[in-house]
Amino acid sequence: MPISGWLMMIGIVLFSFSLYALSITDLRALGMITPFGGVSFLTAWALLAYAIWREK
Repeated sequence: MPISGWLMMIGIVLFSFSLYALSITDLRALGMITPFGGVSFLTAWALLAYAIWREK
């Protein structure tokens, strides 16, 4: 599923960048972005698992 790949990339950018920027700049507002990256990761894995299950 192509959407799974896009969600994984979005999750990497949002999750990793927000934690990296938070540790460097100490801007607490960046911490609000991190859960969106995590949800994107979870959704991507769920869609990938569903696509694999559906193929069998």
